[in-house]
Amino acid sequence: MMRGALHDKNVNIAVGKLGTMIPLFLTSTGFYGKRLDLYANNLPNYVVKSQSDPLKVKHMKCVPQQEESFNDYGLYTCLFVEYINNGVFDMRSVDIDAKYHRQRYATII
Repeated sequence: MMRGALHDKNVNIAVGKLGTMIPLFLTSTGFYGKRLDLYANNLPNYVVKSQSDPLKVKHMKCVPQQEESFNDYGLYTCLFVEYINNGVFDMRSVDIDAKYHRQRYATII
């Protein structure tokens, strides 16, 4: 998919809403108090930030994308969360084999 100004604008609108809702949800559920291992508020860039401040949207280039005909949004979301959870934040070099991961998740379930 080609990126452009219109695409980025639409992404900012959609993701910006989540960037506002997610911190508010985490704050209202007491998530930060339950996770003592979170140390973000001790970092210099975060000392002046409220835990409920909206997240910033950062556009990445060369991120793995699904083919338009597959509609595996849930699969890609699960894989993204799995990679982030395992400390892999740069997914540009990750080759996603959707068929393999669908079978893997089906086996787990």
